[in-house]
Amino acid sequence: MGIAARFTLGLGLLASVFASIAAFVLLQGIQQMGTDLVDEAQTELVAKTVRLQADGARRGTMTMAAHDTSVGIPVQTGIGMVSSTRGEETVKVFLANKPGAAGTPAEAVTMFAPANIGSGTATRVLALVVLVCGALVAATVIMGAFTARRLAAPLNEMVEDVLAISRGHLDRQIRGEDAVGEVAHLAVAVERMVDDLIESQENQEALAASEAEAENLRELRRHLQPMELEPPAGWSMETCLLEAGGAGSGDFVDAMEDGVGHMIALVGAPATHGMPGALLMAMTRAYLRSSFLGGAEPSVAFDAANTSLHRDLARGLYCSVIAARVDTFNRRVELVSAGHQAPAVRWDAQAGQLRKLQPNGIALGFDQGPIFRNSLETLHLDLQPGDALFLFSPLAFECTSPSGRQLGESGVYQLAKLAVDSGLEAMEDKLRQFLKTEPENDLAFALVRHHGVQV
Repeated sequence: MGIAARFTLGLGLLASVFASIAAFVLLQGIQQMGTDLVDEAQTELVAKTVRLQADGARRGTMTMAAHDTSVGIPVQTGIGMVSSTRGEETVKVFLANKPGAAGTPAEAVTMFAPANIGSGTATRVLALVVLVCGALVAATVIMGAFTARRLAAPLNEMVEDVLAISRGHLDRQIRGEDAVGEVAHLAVAVERMVDDLIESQENQEALAASEAEAENLRELRRHLQPMELEPPAGWSMETCLLEAGGAGSGDFVDAMEDGVGHMIALVGAPATHGMPGALLMAMTRAYLRSSFLGGAEPSVAFDAANTSLHRDLARGLYCSVIAARVDTFNRRVELVSAGHQAPAVRWDAQAGQLRKLQPNGIALGFDQGPIFRNSLETLHLDLQPGDALFLFSPLAFECTSPSGRQLGESGVYQLAKLAVDSGLEAMEDKLRQFLKTEPENDLAFALVRHHGVQV
């Protein structure tokens, strides 16, 4: 039931009760005053008559009014001056003819009463009415004040709770246990509004933290760029990293030259995203770069990085990497994969085909050493003039267009062929046209080409 209905019903019931009581009290009071007035009038009538008759009262001329009575004897009344031994005074005179015997004249009977008898009756009735009406008004005011207090108390509590929440006490609950009707609904609505505001604030804080994290990761990636190489005549090496719109997955690409005629390209994908993934990427990249720049073979560099990462990382963290070390003098390539779920793609110019190359191996940091070393496989291949080797992130398979079409394996291989023909820049433009926006994950690519002639 709403507040208006409750207030109206309660006030109406209370008014009805008090009106009934007031009517009863007023009726009883008037009846009692009527009885008292009759008794007083009768007593005064007898006393006044006896006194004036004893004083030999004589009435003067006055106007009389006739009244019929229930016993059939007419009575005349009038107010005028009466003379007696005590002097003159104004009295009310009652005249009636006393019936006599048959043939005997009727005898007049005269009675006297005070002229102002009952003059205080109006005052007494007015006092009674004022008293009863005043009690009714007081009861109505008390009921209204009680109802207003009942309504205002939960509203005041709600105001205090909202102010406390606005000052940062987000755990404060909106009180409304004693609220009724619309106030109870208002308490529920305010509670929901506060919950929505708190959730919105938490979402904004989370978004701000996510944006700050994403910016930190982008800054970290910008400072961890591949080395600038000057490949020998007839060779080229390109790298490309498409940064995610958010925190990203931490996939990375690196390129370096070890100083003894070897070019190294590698692509990695951490097992976790965000800041942990970025830190894992930085650690993995640092360990691998240190080993490769020291002249280590891919399998040796991977083994050293695996030992260090397994020692430093918490259980469940690892990083997959695929690396190609190119001996440009002998045109030989050593290809090693540590659990990388994306194969290397070789363009065989003589056959005019793309070929998948997937060496065996488990991810870096996953095992302490023996199992990792036994699982690691090194593929050796020759890159003839016109051949190329394409490395990429596993998450490239999951790239999805705004219409919901997934790039998939065939799409990645089309990108690989475009990269071989026109370079990674053309491939990047094509991929961005497909995505129409920033990718959800970091995507890393590396391309090694043997042109066969000086470029």
